[in-house]
Amino acid sequence: MAPRTCAGHSVFGMSLFLRRNRWLVEPAVGVAFFVLWAIEVVGRHQLAAGSLRLTVPFWAALLLLATAIACSRLQPVAAMVAGTAVLIGQLLFPTAVFDEPLAYAGYAIVILVVAATTQGRMRAITFAFAVGAGISAAGLISWSLGVGHVNAGTRAIFFIVCAGAAGISWLIGALLGTWRRKRTSELELARATSALRAAETEVVVASERERIAQDVHDIMAHSLSVILAQADGARLVAEERPAAVAPSLATIASTARSSLTEVRVLIETLVGSPDGPAHPGIADLEELVRRLSDAGLAITIERFGDDADLTVAQELAVYRIVQEGLTNALKHAGPGALVRLALDNRDDGIAISITSRPDNEVSELAAPNPNGRGVIGMRERARLAGGWLDAGADDDIRGGFLVTAYIPSAGREGIA
Repeated sequence: MAPRTCAGHSVFGMSLFLRRNRWLVEPAVGVAFFVLWAIEVVGRHQLAAGSLRLTVPFWAALLLLATAIACSRLQPVAAMVAGTAVLIGQLLFPTAVFDEPLAYAGYAIVILVVAATTQGRMRAITFAFAVGAGISAAGLISWSLGVGHVNAGTRAIFFIVCAGAAGISWLIGALLGTWRRKRTSELELARATSALRAAETEVVVASERERIAQDVHDIMAHSLSVILAQADGARLVAEERPAAVAPSLATIASTARSSLTEVRVLIETLVGSPDGPAHPGIADLEELVRRLSDAGLAITIERFGDDADLTVAQELAVYRIVQEGLTNALKHAGPGALVRLALDNRDDGIAISITSRPDNEVSELAAPNPNGRGVIGMRERARLAGGWLDAGADDDIRGGFLVTAYIPSAGREGIA
């Protein structure tokens, strides 16, 4: 088992090395090409003092072809220029012609790599280079082997075979280049998809955190406002009216118990099933109004029409909007504030109106916190339920505040 593990690590390490040093492959092949052919022909082309004129063109051609191989990927145009220069030089200097036909296989390497590297209009240039190199190499090989006396038909077939071999090398290179670019695009797409999924997950998590924070705010702000109002009232009347303390304490206990229940419901929705237990809805508004009335608000409820066809989520939005509106009235207008809650049920949805003002019209509402979650949360709940909400000072009542909202019936979101 251990040798397999070591072998696996070795293969992985080699693969990683090749991916990181891909640019070294062609230069290494070019060096190997020159060295191997130099060993092969050194006896026939020695760089002696009296034969430099005959041997230097040969070695220059071999070195230039090896250079073309080495730079074929990084500089494909330079590689084609160098390869063309070799062919032209061999036509001008016959001693530079390779006496081993297999040496011209170096052109197949150059053609394959430049075809795989280039794209677009350069593809046509590389194809022309491939065909030209194949035909030129065929002519030089024919001259080198002294087959000029062979009949024209055989020479034509030889030229076609060489040009075809060059064309096949080009086609293989072009296909490899297309496959490599396609694979690179797929990898980039996979990375982009992974990054997009990660960003989507972050957005979902952030949205869920925002929802949880808003639910906790709605529950705790309402409950603590009621508890605070009842506690202050009980403290003020404890000496003069001791009998009034007990109902206030009962309201505090009931509100705290209800808040605890809602917090438990919220926690169960997070760790339980996706649907979770039932949330408060329109039917629970009477209990909500009763608790806030006990806390000191003078609330008048007006209902119009039959119950609207709302989903559970929409009913929860209505409940939270009313809860936040009444809680804000208690916090900013104070105990004894006058509140009018109107629920207008229609065939296409429900309209909500909450008007509040201090019990003394001379008084002013406490300045709301512009960065608070209350109004922003109400607007967001209405929007997510398919409707809208507006909140601001009531121009018709001194010190008054008006909240209006509309939630469309199920299946009619966006109709307002």
